[in-house]
Amino acid sequence: EKCFNDPTLYGKVEHTPFRDQADITVRTNFYGTLKVCQGFLPLLKQADSPRIINVASAAGRLTILRSQELVDKFTSNTLTIPELSALMDQFVKDVENGTHQENGWPGTCYGMSKLGIIALTKIMARENEGMLINSVDPGYCKTDQNNNQGTVDPSDGAYTPYLLALLEQDDDDDGEDMSGLHFYEEQEIPWTYQRI
Repeated sequence: EKCFNDPTLYGKVEHTPFRDQADITVRTNFYGTLKVCQGFLPLLKQADSPRIINVASAAGRLTILRSQELVDKFTSNTLTIPELSALMDQFVKDVENGTHQENGWPGTCYGMSKLGIIALTKIMARENEGMLINSVDPGYCKTDQNNNQGTVDPSDGAYTPYLLALLEQDDDDDGEDMSGLHFYEEQEIPWTYQRI
């Protein structure tokens, strides 16, 4: 009934030129998450309390985009998965052509892949009413991924996803399910990571 996704390459592909990182990072993190979610959706729809918890990162905060036009596209309430995929593909193409900065993209492939996951989570939540679909940032955890340089104990990083997995689903049909949200340190947080 629960689906956790974190197909992360960050720190695993050493000494790869930036222009060569975009495709493999987006393909693994964004498209990998998309395929896993789409693959499990038929099974999840049969569950009593279906939920998807996508693992994202502060690296995917909305403020990494350098173009208001891109911000508007990624945050549009009408954005579809094919449109999001086209945006992610355009990022890869622009990185490979060396035009990403002038087109408003950030200088981080990992960050863009995680930004894509947060946008995907919001779209999937909108398209799958009755499911709890959220993204979570576990923080900079001490793991093999970062040579144990992180500042957060992995058990602490796992606590918010754990809480989301156990979150009670609203049975009142009043639309108050906590879905399509992004969480960090046990609470919903704006995609900009600026606390209100």
